Amino acid sequence: MRGRNYRRIAAILLMCLMTLSVCGTASAKTIAITGATIRVGLAIEPGDTLPDIEVINTSTDVQEGRAAYVAAKSDKYEIESAEWVTSEDRYVTVGDMPKMRIYLNPGIASSGNEYAFRGSYGSSSITVKGGTFVSARRESDGVLAVVVSVPVKGTYAAPANAQWRYNGLGRAEWNTELDRYDDYIGAVTSGYYDVCLYRGNAVVHKLENYHGTSYNFYPYMTRRGTYYFKVRTVPHTAQQKQYGKSSAWTESDEIYIDEDHVSDGSGQVDANGIETGTTQVGWIRSGSDWYFRFPTGQYQTNGWLQLNGIWYLFDGNGRMLTGWQQWKGAWYYMQPNGTMQTGWIKAGDKWYYLNTAADGVEGAMRTGWLTQGGKVYFLNSSGAMAEGWMAFNNKYYYFYPGYGYMATNTTIDTYFRVGADGAWIP
Repeated sequence: MRGRNYRRIAAILLMCLMTLSVCGTASAKTIAITGATIRVGLAIEPGDTLPDIEVINTSTDVQEGRAAYVAAKSDKYEIESAEWVTSEDRYVTVGDMPKMRIYLNPGIASSGNEYAFRGSYGSSSITVKGGTFVSARRESDGVLAVVVSVPVKGTYAAPANAQWRYNGLGRAEWNTELDRYDDYIGAVTSGYYDVCLYRGNAVVHKLENYHGTSYNFYPYMTRRGTYYFKVRTVPHTAQQKQYGKSSAWTESDEIYIDEDHVSDGSGQVDANGIETGTTQVGWIRSGSDWYFRFPTGQYQTNGWLQLNGIWYLFDGNGRMLTGWQQWKGAWYYMQPNGTMQTGWIKAGDKWYYLNTAADGVEGAMRTGWLTQGGKVYFLNSSGAMAEGWMAFNNKYYYFYPGYGYMATNTTIDTYFRVGADGAWIP
């Protein structure tokens, strides 16, 4: 608290001494203080109460390691004291702007002249670093009382108790313990959260800036698999976003949903929170993956599916497969759109042949001899088309590079004759 009586006595004594010292000389001048610069700082965590304010009159630099302070450096004035206007018993949170009242005393120049606060002061004459000017009032004894607001900055605490509710399949909840402390919960959390549901490494459903501490994810658990969710606290108001940072993620335990307990998708909502009312069927995209769902709510898994005469292959989780895939000992190539390739295909710098329906097992990669269009080819054990000279059963054959078919009844490189069966005739 201010020592008003102490200042009045000190001022009277000072005036007496000055009167004695300047007896017979001109009176000391009074110089008006035209402005002042103050730095304020507050470094506390969400959920703390306001600490005592330290007064510093030697610097206006940032003061690290101090919970709350006010600082100035001038020969014209000094900070006498500071006190909180905002209640010191209230829990504060990120984005709060508690107010402090700072008392400035005028100083005395080395020449003996006196400084004084005269007239009115506003934001144009009072510079506040680290805070915002609110008001200034000149008191009767020459002291200037300045009120400033100081932002509470920081990172929100990560949500606690992220878990699945035991009596509701797919019901997620978090921060349940904070519900017991209504006066405290508003300080340590904004009450808004980002929440993500995962199946394996894939994001199944995402909530942004969600207000609440529980959510029913079951409508989105439409495929068997292992599910878990992550949640973090996020700033919500403009002031919270300016001064606060999102918390770290808190991750729940995993739960497994089998085929008998998957959701049919009922209860899913759109971005506006309105229930969609219909269950998605057919092709469904999740992230970069595609799935196929039947009207029964089941997904095609672990095998082949023919749609409109086109074959697709799915893994055990229902994900449509692309690229080279091995199935029951044979290799198949699934195009980027998932359709099964047949006929010739070039992969890297090699050519491969995948059976058509007329060749045998449709789509299976061919090895060994192949006759097509009256021409003979050979595909080695890796499926790659032979090119150049190749030896079989102690005989040598020539396959035209880039084309792959076997040479017959001709001469290769001027000197090497091959017969009707393609074998070199020494």
